[in-house]
Amino acid sequence: MNSVIVGTWKLLSFELQKEDGELKYPFGKDAIGYVNYTASGHFSVQYMPKEQDPNNLKGISYFGSYEYNREKDYIIHHVEGSLFPNDEGLDKIRKARFRGKSLKLTCPPMSWGPDEDLIATISFEKQEELPPVRVAF
Repeated sequence: MNSVIVGTWKLLSFELQKEDGELKYPFGKDAIGYVNYTASGHFSVQYMPKEQDPNNLKGISYFGSYEYNREKDYIIHHVEGSLFPNDEGLDKIRKARFRGKSLKLTCPPMSWGPDEDLIATISFEKQEELPPVRVAF
């Protein structure tokens, strides 16, 4: 695996763009999450709103193996498990753009509502060390 991708990436934004350029934020403008890529070729993804509504929980969580092609700037997520069972067994291709500690994944158009094909752009910042742990008793 290529070391440029290996590590923990903190979610900065999750945007959906409509054909007319309008942006939508399915998890809010302050969404939280991480994507982790290991040297062994495995990954895990978690995204969710910063504040969850207990009556309307939403988020994305899936994991599996991945392939990264640096020359062609794409990542393929081979989904092994997901909160959405229909995603299991799928290969999700993402355009990958690295700039220093920044990673931007762009997804092909997909339906996020009635008859809408939206392009998701997900931005991350590489984490050099683990964030501090909050302990609650």
